[in-house]
Amino acid sequence: MIIAPIPPNEKERLAALERYNVLDTLPEQEYDDLTFLAATICEVPISLITFVERDRQWFKSTLGLDARETPRSQSFCAHAILSDDLFVVPDTHLDARFQGHPAVLNDPKVRFYAGAPLKTSDGFNLGTLCVVDRSPRKLSPRQRRALEALARQVMAQLELHRTVERLQIAEAAMQNTLAHLASNAAILRQFVQYAPAAIAMLDTELRYIAVSHRFLSDYDLDSREILGRRHLEIFPDLPQSWLEAYEKALGGEVTQCLCDELRRKSGETAFVQWQVRPWKRESGALGGIITLTEDITARVQSERLKNEFVSVVSHELRTPLTSIKGSLGLLQGGIAGQLSERGREMVEIALKNAERLVVLINDILDVEKIESGQMHFEMAPLDVAAFLGAALESNAPYAASLGVRLEMAAPVPPLQIVADDARLMQVMANLLSNAAKFTPSGGVVRVRAAQIGGENDSQWVRVEVEDGGPGVPEAFLPRLFQRFAQADSSATRQRGGTGLGLAIARVIVEKHGGFIGYRRPQTANSREDEANASGEGEPLAGSVFYFDLPLHFSLRDEDSSKS
Repeated sequence: MIIAPIPPNEKERLAALERYNVLDTLPEQEYDDLTFLAATICEVPISLITFVERDRQWFKSTLGLDARETPRSQSFCAHAILSDDLFVVPDTHLDARFQGHPAVLNDPKVRFYAGAPLKTSDGFNLGTLCVVDRSPRKLSPRQRRALEALARQVMAQLELHRTVERLQIAEAAMQNTLAHLASNAAILRQFVQYAPAAIAMLDTELRYIAVSHRFLSDYDLDSREILGRRHLEIFPDLPQSWLEAYEKALGGEVTQCLCDELRRKSGETAFVQWQVRPWKRESGALGGIITLTEDITARVQSERLKNEFVSVVSHELRTPLTSIKGSLGLLQGGIAGQLSERGREMVEIALKNAERLVVLINDILDVEKIESGQMHFEMAPLDVAAFLGAALESNAPYAASLGVRLEMAAPVPPLQIVADDARLMQVMANLLSNAAKFTPSGGVVRVRAAQIGGENDSQWVRVEVEDGGPGVPEAFLPRLFQRFAQADSSATRQRGGTGLGLAIARVIVEKHGGFIGYRRPQTANSREDEANASGEGEPLAGSVFYFDLPLHFSLRDEDSSKS
């Protein structure tokens, strides 16, 4: 048995764990539901949510195990938190780290373990969501992915509980302030009147009793025409969301909206952020509600103008740029005669820059289509093998120009999906060009395709693109598929890119009912059998981008049914 080493960031990790105030709390249904799902999906008798403290491993939720904690020196999860990847031990009897372990020799006689780290947004592994079996076994790729997804849901629950605690503290502070002010109505009205924000105070009958100067100016009102009158008299076209928020506030709730439309007295539409909360009198009785609004009309209009400007400019530039690119290509091909060495170099530079501008404009126009809901798809049956062959063929010249070779890592099974050929080809072009750009000259980009999902699961096709580059920085992973996201601006300048390609690819795949993701290459001893990956061996350099799409049917199955 080998005791897990202490992580290098242990002091900061323990401080992060303390932030969540979860240790030694009572069982909660939200967490018990997640351990139940993990055990059910992975078909094991034991599932745990664990947190690795200084000297112990504490269980927030247990299924199939009575213990509430164990010594850290005997913790499987202490090994799991050393990596951000799923930690799998297919057979503890064959793993030197756990041979002779008390939990292996005695109850619960652990033979199989898989733990997904519970990772905070700032990169600290607090513990795991793990599954345990008394027999050696493997997890299918779909079970592995599900376990990782459930671990993210555990962290989402922790973040939610932490947010609720902070809001309750802030709410108590606000209520104390309001109660203080409510002891003197004159002070309260003066506070509201001179507040720098747009604040309005209403009683339980929803009549205005105090408003700030900013509120009056924002909505073109006069205090003489608003005080003492009901809110619907002042704003007869108030959005339904506001009316519902007012009712909730009278019931003691706080409601807020990031952006909503409100019609001014002049008839113009204003865009506002707003919050509605109750206020209480010194006696503790409900006094009414307070509304806090911020006029963001200028911001919204500026954003719309910017988007319209970018769209118009992009449309206007695409045609002449395409023409310029074509003309430069003809010059490079010798249509105007043999160019001098200097002239040929200048044409090549101009052609490359024109090509980059065309790609940028096309990406911007695709983003516009996404935002306006005008990206249309023509779905039809698609042979996966033929599609990937065409993708490699069309992208091979670009890869060759960088000294990189594209190849299929293994024969593609006879599978069929329903997809928009052109849109899906756009996804492959992005993944293959990115892989080629970040693979050193002389390297290889490998493409794989396989059917995933067990007999009782939905069937999927997974396509993977693996490069030989440096990999994606850990800190950048949460923003990997966001718009204009670029991990390293210096690398981007050297290799080209708009920061839009992966975001567009994500939307296209999701419109097909699929999922796109990233992982590190598997270790050398586990690549041949993904389900048996245990985290041992030397990690490989590079990145693997993949997408899963629903399987339409296996061409092999169709052929056999016809015969």
